[in-house]
Amino acid sequence: MLGLLTGCAATNEPHPTDVTDSSLGGYHSELDDPEAKALLAFGEFRMLGAQNRWDEAVAALERALKFDPQSEYLQLTMAEAHLHRQQPEQAISLLMMLENKRPGSVAVQQLLGDALSLQQKYQPAIDHFNRALELDPGNSNVQLRLALALSRLGRNDEAISVLEELLTLHPDASVAQLALARLYLTNKQPDKAAATYRQLIAQQPAAYQPVLEYGKILEEHDVPAAIDLYRDFLEENPRAAAVRQQLAQVYLTQDQMDDALTQLQFLRQQYPDNPRVAGQIGLIQLELKNWAAAEKEFRWLVNFSEKERKDYYYLAMALAEQQKIDEAIAALEELMDDMTEYPAAALQLAYLYQKTGQDDRAVTFLEKMVAEGLHRVDLYYYLVAFLGERKEYQRALDWALSGVAENPESSRLYYQLGVLYEKMSQRQKAIETMEQLLQIDENHADALNFLAYSQAESGEDLPLALERAKKALEIKSSGFIIDTLGWIYYKMKRYDESRAQLEKAVEIHPDDPIIAEHLGDLYRAMNLRDDAVAVYRKILKNNPQAQQVQEKLDKLIEEMS
Repeated sequence: MLGLLTGCAATNEPHPTDVTDSSLGGYHSELDDPEAKALLAFGEFRMLGAQNRWDEAVAALERALKFDPQSEYLQLTMAEAHLHRQQPEQAISLLMMLENKRPGSVAVQQLLGDALSLQQKYQPAIDHFNRALELDPGNSNVQLRLALALSRLGRNDEAISVLEELLTLHPDASVAQLALARLYLTNKQPDKAAATYRQLIAQQPAAYQPVLEYGKILEEHDVPAAIDLYRDFLEENPRAAAVRQQLAQVYLTQDQMDDALTQLQFLRQQYPDNPRVAGQIGLIQLELKNWAAAEKEFRWLVNFSEKERKDYYYLAMALAEQQKIDEAIAALEELMDDMTEYPAAALQLAYLYQKTGQDDRAVTFLEKMVAEGLHRVDLYYYLVAFLGERKEYQRALDWALSGVAENPESSRLYYQLGVLYEKMSQRQKAIETMEQLLQIDENHADALNFLAYSQAESGEDLPLALERAKKALEIKSSGFIIDTLGWIYYKMKRYDESRAQLEKAVEIHPDDPIIAEHLGDLYRAMNLRDDAVAVYRKILKNNPQAQQVQEKLDKLIEEMS
């Protein structure tokens, strides 16, 4: 408000020149008239206020008041200056004094309402706005302030009535129209809000705020209409960055990546130094697997003066996908001191260490992350997996148990622990772990399959094994679960049903020796000896060391001779 009062005139006035030559003895005013000195100080206030140098501006205004202490205009201006500086107490003190002198001043009543609103004392503010309107019933500025104060107290119907009355007298008052549209929305009157926004857009075709707010309404129930609104506006106002940004976001929500990218690239040309736009483009390029284009954006970002640490991670992703592994590692190592804040980067760095044959470094790094308090599920998972690949089973087991202890609801870690027990030939512990897992997630398909297959192998509780295998297959289509189902049918001597499943499993996994062996055993049980021989021989061709299969084949050939 004060900026409007002081700023316009100040911008075209000459700046005062400082005389620093001490031989001139400094500046001595030739003005003996205090009012003239007050006017000079007030002019200085206006210039400084226009430059947002408010401490100096207020000091100049205080000098003006010393020269002309009875000026109500200067006092009113000082009250406005206090409000501009978010100092409502000082403003109220001055205004109360002025109110005693001039109880019929609309400006004093309005500013008192403004000061009390700033203190969130809305009811007293409303009282002052109403007094101002009694003095000047058609004052649109006061009506607008009154409506805002009413809305702050949740008296939306009253606020709407005030604004509607204002607009009957001033139909082109755009600020009031915008406030009314927002109040209609708050008051759950979306049709009236939409109509008000449309009217405002028609009256002010270059104003972007009504377009953005009306577009938000459309996005909730008619996204194509919102897109059309934004596109039509941009045809006439191509440099409206906020609308273009919103259009890009809508395209992203609709998974229209190419369209979003087009809008953002336009913004990139318009604002080449905007890091947010560059980051969004880079992320879309990653999503579109345009690795080189993503690398370009994130390389620019990591050299930007206000760089974001996470941009090193995205750069590393783009580099890794282009097999620029050493550069990717170097980018991630920039985050080394902040890895606990960027766990995804920590995992990616460990993975790249392992991929480049730096297994010890990968494991040591992950162990360090855990020691520093990063107890994420995926971190434990990869640590155990890396150790398992190195066949360091006991060390892997220790970490798996720690991971489960830190993340007792993690089905992923429980399953990994169960599999690790199985690899360590601790079958009973593996089974117990998988049973515990089903207590956490009764629909864990792999755990159901593990237990079903274990029961088939032992021949225990085959009806339960069958139930579990069927349930697992409903949850997850997998050739290995189909094999389990077929193997259970085999154990139950339901050979026709077993054949249907095992032949399907072999079709899905033609080179899996265990599934093939199951089918060979079934053919043998069904007295399809030639088929069984063919299966066993195929297994031995791929794996001559399969002694158990060799023994089965020898015995079968002996029986056939």
